[in-house]
Amino acid sequence: MGTELAYRGYDLPDWKESIWSAKALNDGQNLIRSIHEDNIAAGCNVITTSNYYATPLILNGMGKKYNYLELTKVAIELAQKAVDSKNKNVMIAGSFPPINISFRPDLIPSNNQLIDFYSSISELYINNVDLILCETIASIQEAQIASKIALENFHRVWLSWTVRGIDFKLLPSKELLSDALKNLSKTRIEYQLVNCAHADLTTEAIKILKEHTDNFGAYANSSIYDPSKDTLENYESVDEIHHHHSNEINCSDYLKHVKDWIDLGAKVVGGCCGTRPEHIKEISENT
Repeated sequence: MGTELAYRGYDLPDWKESIWSAKALNDGQNLIRSIHEDNIAAGCNVITTSNYYATPLILNGMGKKYNYLELTKVAIELAQKAVDSKNKNVMIAGSFPPINISFRPDLIPSNNQLIDFYSSISELYINNVDLILCETIASIQEAQIASKIALENFHRVWLSWTVRGIDFKLLPSKELLSDALKNLSKTRIEYQLVNCAHADLTTEAIKILKEHTDNFGAYANSSIYDPSKDTLENYESVDEIHHHHSNEINCSDYLKHVKDWIDLGAKVVGGCCGTRPEHIKEISENT
């Protein structure tokens, strides 16, 4: 959602120093709805609520103008209106986003704060979404709490990990992806995914998922790893590895990676940063 907002001319603030795409829930609601509608028209059968970054910790420095629960309500309503307008069988995934800046598990607060956050948005999702998507999960701690609350309240729960930049074997917390998968192996999470990583590295991460679960998938960034810029990031320079250490790819090239995931057994595929409705259409018409 964030990069697509920018592509459409929205003045998207920096993702490390603002509420990023959640700002559009306040002043870009029609644009959010149109993006949902265009993705539905392109052939997607699941859309995710756009409350990523609408969290109490990220909003804390923004004053009383923003309230994460009110913004989450807006995100739900926009997704529902988009689905209703297209009269198609499309599911809504309620986002359980990271409570703080993406890829920064070192900024995760106490367990109680995580519990309060996910419990509060969970209440808003009941009877309003078809499933919960715990997304861009960067540590086992985060996964355990988010998934526990989701599973207590919803029948269908998906969980999507992200990786530590170019090191697809690790979470941003430096924990092994394989250990994270083992940790949740006995839960009833429906699908475990990987998101917000380069498309080619996502393929490698999927191979790890496949070793631990039969129900897996991915929604990657529309980019591939650029080894000419090879430097393993620290937390402070994580944007360098995710954005500068990459080459953007078009929707046809992205499709090639998606087909690789499907060949490996992926049952859920989609797109994250840099992907557009054109990517979804390419996938829908060719897989």
